Amino acid sequence: MALPGRILKETKRLKEEPVPGIIAVPRDDNLRHFDVTLQGPADSPYQDGTFVLQLFLPDNYPMVAPKVQFLTKIYHPNIDGIGRVCLDVLKNNWSPALQIRTILLSIQALLGAPNAADPLAADVAKHWLDSPAEAIAEAQAETKLYAAEEAARELLKKLRGDDTPFFPEKSAK
Repeated sequence: MALPGRILKETKRLKEEPVPGIIAVPRDDNLRHFDVTLQGPADSPYQDGTFVLQLFLPDNYPMVAPKVQFLTKIYHPNIDGIGRVCLDVLKNNWSPALQIRTILLSIQALLGAPNAADPLAADVAKHWLDSPAEAIAEAQAETKLYAAEEAARELLKKLRGDDTPFFPEKSAK
């Protein structure tokens, strides 16, 4: 089945007008399935982290939201242990007017502003509410452990056979 023009346009725009700190590359065998690398926002517990996600566009996209999953382990009240994301634009506030880039920017913003009042990981949210400094320290420690550049590259190699969706400025190091 041919891809709808909207998906082709969004994919082209992601390539030609990249979002700072985010790269989304469709898989060769399924252009509805994207491997995503996302840099943690500055001044957050996730800064200096490189997170690997998968984004999948269902057949009825854009009438329904994309499916997104973190593959990199992350300590966050709105992301559970298997990588599911609790984000309003992926649930009740989805609109067909939203695009892939909007979703990815919203996820990056969620890393900068965790919402323990609307958790997916109840234990992490409780920790965040009861002991914010400890929870932030735990998030920083897990980011260093699981979201280091080398860990992201290894995960991408397992997924794709290479580390294609990576940041040029990081590759130059």
